[in-house]
Amino acid sequence: MIHDVLIVGAGPAGASAAVALGQRGARDVLLLDRSRFPRDKTCGSGLSPNALKLADELGIGPELRRLANPVESVKLVTRGGREMTLASNAAAVVLLRRDFDNLLVERAKALGVQFQGGVPVSEAIREQGRVVGVRRQDGSELRARMVLFADGSHSIFSVDPRPKVSISTLMGWWEGADFVPGQLEMIFDRNVAPLYGWLFPETATRVNIGICVDAPSPDGRQPKRNLRQVFSDFLKDHYQTRLARSRQVGKLQGHPIVYTTWIEHCTVPGALYVGEAARITNSATGEGISHAMQSGVYAAEAVTQVLDGKAEESDAWEEYERKHRRRFTPEFVGGQALRKAIDSPLLDTLASAYNSPFIRRSVIRLLGSALAGSAVAPASSPESHSR
Repeated sequence: MIHDVLIVGAGPAGASAAVALGQRGARDVLLLDRSRFPRDKTCGSGLSPNALKLADELGIGPELRRLANPVESVKLVTRGGREMTLASNAAAVVLLRRDFDNLLVERAKALGVQFQGGVPVSEAIREQGRVVGVRRQDGSELRARMVLFADGSHSIFSVDPRPKVSISTLMGWWEGADFVPGQLEMIFDRNVAPLYGWLFPETATRVNIGICVDAPSPDGRQPKRNLRQVFSDFLKDHYQTRLARSRQVGKLQGHPIVYTTWIEHCTVPGALYVGEAARITNSATGEGISHAMQSGVYAAEAVTQVLDGKAEESDAWEEYERKHRRRFTPEFVGGQALRKAIDSPLLDTLASAYNSPFIRRSVIRLLGSALAGSAVAPASSPESHSR
């Protein structure tokens, strides 16, 4: 049997593509994942305003908000220990990936998409230079007119020849910690610059605390670091007192985040690379869920054009890449600029003058859109002080 569309990977990229294809009337779509759903996924689990907007478009918005923990404010702590608090007003939420990804998969199934979990795939099948399907680890084959590879940062299918540039993360979970309900914290610690550490309130009693740092670079400029030691120091410096009466839940976990500034190598004859398999994440924030969802929607649009006979595959594939560049290149270039700003005294300078209305507006423009996915409002009683 030859399917119309085969999607490998049921995370936000692949599952969003499946939903968008179902919404557009595609009837022979097979979505695969190596895990059985629902499944746990190591992630900070924050969903930006852009992610929520896309969730609404994909038809899971109301249920997502019912399950999620709303983010009412964002506290930023600079390298010098100064604080700025911006109101989010539930424009962002926190929802475990186990629940979020499953919402998308169930939505896809409701639209007629076939889903198979527990199906590890070993390689792509190519004939005369064209991807025509995949081979499962048991040796059996699945074939399709078009294949979407959405298997994340560890993609075994990517044809991108560029060395991978990545971010390393490490995080843990605590019950009973001292935290402000609904407040997401971003700590721009010197030891993790030009990136940050965070506290995400997952439930009324549990928090997710983690760090992201630059991984060792292929050119050797970024050396290898003891991530567990960096995280231990981060917890001691920022959360030791607040975790004193808490209970750690499970073990520390981490995952890589692969990124690029210029998007390319995301199409081949017969297949598209979607989401983080195409390195589509923000280099300053590590945010990739909304990017993966948008990439999935773009993939569905390209595939539908071909299925409906409205475009040749080569033209649809070129437009797929152009859409990504138009949408993400300014953000990714801005992300590089934000990394430089974080690794400088700029945030401390802004924080010291945060009570100025002009400075507050500047912070909202510069940081709100970059960190939360869209502009957020200043908190009603903004703070600017040293610890």
